[in-house]
Amino acid sequence: MRRIAPTSPRSRRRRIASACACAALALGLGGCGAVRTIAGINTVHLEQARVDSMQIDLASGAATVCPRERVQMHVVVGAQLPSQAAPLLYESWRGGNGTRRNGMLDFRNFAFNSEQGRFDELGWFAPDPDVLATVDSGFAIGANLIHPSAQFARTAHYPPSYDCIAAVGAPGGGGAQGRDGSYGDSGSDGRDGGHGGLGGLGGYGRNGGDGEPGGGGYDGPHLRAYATYVATGRYPKLLAVRVEGDLEDLVLAPAGRAFTVIAGGGRGGEGGEIELVYDRRFPELAELLRFDVSGGIGGDGGSAGSGGSGGDGGHGGLGKGRDGRSGDYGSSGPVGPAGRPGLARMWAGDVSAQFRGLPGVKPL
Repeated sequence: MRRIAPTSPRSRRRRIASACACAALALGLGGCGAVRTIAGINTVHLEQARVDSMQIDLASGAATVCPRERVQMHVVVGAQLPSQAAPLLYESWRGGNGTRRNGMLDFRNFAFNSEQGRFDELGWFAPDPDVLATVDSGFAIGANLIHPSAQFARTAHYPPSYDCIAAVGAPGGGGAQGRDGSYGDSGSDGRDGGHGGLGGLGGYGRNGGDGEPGGGGYDGPHLRAYATYVATGRYPKLLAVRVEGDLEDLVLAPAGRAFTVIAGGGRGGEGGEIELVYDRRFPELAELLRFDVSGGIGGDGGSAGSGGSGGDGGHGGLGKGRDGRSGDYGSSGPVGPAGRPGLARMWAGDVSAQFRGLPGVKPL
């Protein structure tokens, strides 16, 4: 925990004057709109605009959607705002919450929809991670303009891709952070001086307590994985990996690229266990498949406790005694111990039963 130095009256006056100047500037520029512009969030709303056109696509410019990767939508609208003499093209902004987006379309102008995933308020689409759900259909994404009179609705179709998938599995959960150290006790106040005497020195504050060590994480999962090559209606050859055990999953990934099965430990937890059977008809899979059963790093230690405040100096006839010194911060807790690596084994075998009858997927 970082200790913050006290501010002087002069520095506080400077900050107040600076804030007043900013407020005056904001009022001179038009009130709330100016404040939003300074903050970078003065977006365009279309409720009172005349809208002539609307188009949608993906903000990344991609032509496909990967089931395990979020994508943001992008909207371009031709509109004339009440203060304009002619229509202009406006587009939605790209990025997360911290992105400056002055003059860009606010995503609240639109209602997005898809049966193959969900949207957040910033236009980000989280696809259904089930690769079989979209292997044939792909992704249909719709957008409706929210406007009192203009009616615009657009739908875009995107085939699935699997370039974003390079691993399957999951690490164990992390350990808890150690408890923070306690606050130090305040020092005692100094004694008042007698008639004509000086007040006594305030007592020193006590030091803050030390943070506790971080807790151990959960161990990694125990998994049995199967790997082979398959084909779909769009791709003649893909890697397919099925996982069973503490978690169940099926993924598709580009063929000929390294792929990792993960069962590492959480922060401070021991690595898990993986048994991987690859299709014996494709011995090259042994060179492409990887494991991660590493032990997790230790959990974070607790923060140091704050020192106690010094006692007030006593009052006397010749003046006030000095205040006592604040106590020191305690030490941060140490990081918890790292977990031990787990176990992994791989061999060739018959995996046909694990990939039989999958909709839209044909084993090679």
